[in-house]
Amino acid sequence: MGQLELTTASESDHALEEKGIVSSVLTTLAADDPENPRNWSTARKTTTTTVLSLWVLTLTYSSTAYVTSLPALVERYHMSQEVGILGVTLTVFGFAAGPLIFGPASELYGRQIVYRLSGICYTAFGFGAAFAPNVASLLIFRFFVGFFGSPSLNNVPASIGDYTTLRERILYLILYAICAFGGPALGPLVSAFVEHDAGFRWNLRVMAIFCGVLSILVAFVPETHGPTLLRWRIKKSGRAPPTTTFSKVISVFKTALSRPIMYLFTEPLVTFVSLYLSVLYGILYGFFEMFTVVFLEIRGFQTTSYGLTWIALGLGFAVAGLLMATVGQTMYKRSADADAARGVPTRPEARLGLSYLGSILIPISLFMFAWTAPFPSIHWIAPCIAEFLFACGTQLIFTTFIPYLIDVYQTTAASALAAGMASRSVVASVFPLFSIQMAHALTVQGSTSLLAGIACLLAPLPFVFKWYGSRMRERSKYTGF
Repeated sequence: MGQLELTTASESDHALEEKGIVSSVLTTLAADDPENPRNWSTARKTTTTTVLSLWVLTLTYSSTAYVTSLPALVERYHMSQEVGILGVTLTVFGFAAGPLIFGPASELYGRQIVYRLSGICYTAFGFGAAFAPNVASLLIFRFFVGFFGSPSLNNVPASIGDYTTLRERILYLILYAICAFGGPALGPLVSAFVEHDAGFRWNLRVMAIFCGVLSILVAFVPETHGPTLLRWRIKKSGRAPPTTTFSKVISVFKTALSRPIMYLFTEPLVTFVSLYLSVLYGILYGFFEMFTVVFLEIRGFQTTSYGLTWIALGLGFAVAGLLMATVGQTMYKRSADADAARGVPTRPEARLGLSYLGSILIPISLFMFAWTAPFPSIHWIAPCIAEFLFACGTQLIFTTFIPYLIDVYQTTAASALAAGMASRSVVASVFPLFSIQMAHALTVQGSTSLLAGIACLLAPLPFVFKWYGSRMRERSKYTGF
């Protein structure tokens, strides 16, 4: 094939251009182009996914590892517990702010430059938090850790979508999902021992070193964004278009920045998926706070023993990943083969098979925790089983809906994911501020049952997408279908 062959990414790109969403028709490398990342070897895809996913783990790990040092930080900086919890809230709020910039930027300038620049700042602010001289600087640094670390959570799924085919995509996204959700479980487990043996300074330093090492490795990850690779090829050939004026660049960037917000409020698919995942993400972080009340205050566990209870969450995430790799992949292939037999493209709704199970597991697990955890007469294994089921259900939901959005929005998937990431991070950043107070005021039974009731109300949403998802896609002007 010719070195400058262009391929239209999807019909949706023309619609985007008509609405002023992009400055020109998005093009990408042809499917049979040897430089197309989707033609990488399995070993290269696996290595890239591993590095990117571990980078995600550094951020999610630090979001909860900080909590273990909270008593020491309160004493060191002479602040209230509520102010100390802001270190979690501001970090998660950074998850919300960052994707609105870094998601569209990766579609304009490529994944690689965003990863490298954000990785430098992410590491710098991580070390800043580790050596913060006062509470104000600590909280500011914690916000920027979340802000500059957010490309890992938001852009990595889009990168994985760049170099994977529809049938293999979920197998690679499973590792991302395990790291994204396993990090909050791993944080209290590891940091409990670091805090106990070395103190809060080293707990914060371990987080900074972890993110620094992985940020260096991520800097060597090759570019995966097809349109960016094509622009590089055209520029290298000497046939680049005339230089764009600065005002035009600003105009395009402003338009790109508005895309996540536009998707959130004008695309029913993004709106409903974001609503569902936002509430679940908030419940997740609120549920984490319940563990402190149950195991430290009510059951009187030692810090290290309390940390070990988080193993149940980690096992739940791991089992969900195994289910997605086996049962979920089998269900997807069966649905894809049925669509192929009818001569139609594989429907994105084929991704949602195990989300139906996840939507049922979440309220069941929350009710189980509510009515076993706060009673010391009931063996501690009962609430740990509830944690396991909750983790499994949550991961099944997220591991099905994230690739669903990638399949639907294709080349602008980073913006669709940014809309969801921003909304759910805003919700999750608020929950730690009142979760402990809610547990004390309503009791663990009442507060967790309230969360379970909310989960019950949301449980039908995956079935709504099963029945009406195709209709919503047909009405959209920006999807690839």
